[in-house]
Amino acid sequence: MFVPAHPRYVDTTDPSGALTSVPFIEYELFDHPIDGTVALAFTTLDRLVAALGEAQPWVATSIGPLAEGVSEHGVIVRLDPRLAPGPPNWQPADLAAYARAVR
Repeated sequence: MFVPAHPRYVDTTDPSGALTSVPFIEYELFDHPIDGTVALAFTTLDRLVAALGEAQPWVATSIGPLAEGVSEHGVIVRLDPRLAPGPPNWQPADLAAYARAVR
């Protein structure tokens, strides 16, 4: 599955007491008119790009871990959803700004 997601970082201290950033992946969640908050998953990268645009960050994962991870928060997974036309969630400039911010 290809899932809209992006890296996040949490600042913490390592065992020696030095400040460090620890990366983790955050799935992006979306509002759905019937199901409330949902996670989206696509069976092909082409479907993800067609639905959310070329600048959308994503991760490849299995549906099981994704569903388990989001179900703990009352979120369901919509597989290969049809989305209403609209501007992409991420624009190329957003992705470039994000990359600069996390360096």
